[in-house]
Amino acid sequence: MSAESAVSEGSLAGSRSFARRNVKLFVGLAVIIVAAAYLILNAARGSTAYYLTVDELSKQGPTGRNVRVAGTIVGESIVWDARDLRLTFDITDPGGVLNVVYHGPRPDMFRDGAEVVVEGQYAASGKLEARQLLLKCPSKYEEQQ
Repeated sequence: MSAESAVSEGSLAGSRSFARRNVKLFVGLAVIIVAAAYLILNAARGSTAYYLTVDELSKQGPTGRNVRVAGTIVGESIVWDARDLRLTFDITDPGGVLNVVYHGPRPDMFRDGAEVVVEGQYAASGKLEARQLLLKCPSKYEEQQ
């Protein structure tokens, strides 16, 4: 074996090793990028909520997706069970009336005529099972004209 062929075989083995390392690096980076993209898309999909009116929600029916609906609380429909922390009430907007069930503490500003945004899932029973209630500030905080 000549010195020239030994050098070329050594450089050939070195380039194969370098190529294997590059392939492993590329595959590893690709796996990390795909996993990160999956996690980001999955988190974004789970946190989004469609903003609908009562009429749009009733026409659409149950979808299993999170929705947000704004309306005014109907006072005579409010039923508060302090033991089970269950709040049942109706909201109304120009499109109709929607029954809402919420499990959690009753908000301090929750009263008849208050404007509320409810977020949750619309069930086949025709009730919105709310996970979150957002009450608008009462008019006493607005600037007088």
